[in-house]
Amino acid sequence: MKYKNKNGIELSYEGHNNDTHVQLLKEVLREAIELGDKEVYSKYPRRGWVKVKEFLQENFSLWII
Repeated sequence: MKYKNKNGIELSYEGHNNDTHVQLLKEVLREAIELGDKEVYSKYPRRGWVKVKEFLQENFSLWII
């Protein structure tokens, strides 16, 4: 289920154990998943994923409409 862009290019982060940039990226993505999962069993489960969207927008300078 790897994402490929329209040119067929996909990301690969295997074997980058000593690359601090890759490790930071993975850490940010883990944190985003944890944010989303925290609210899954609450009264408002979508609230967690709203936080994830905001978190990713801020950390990756994404502008999602």
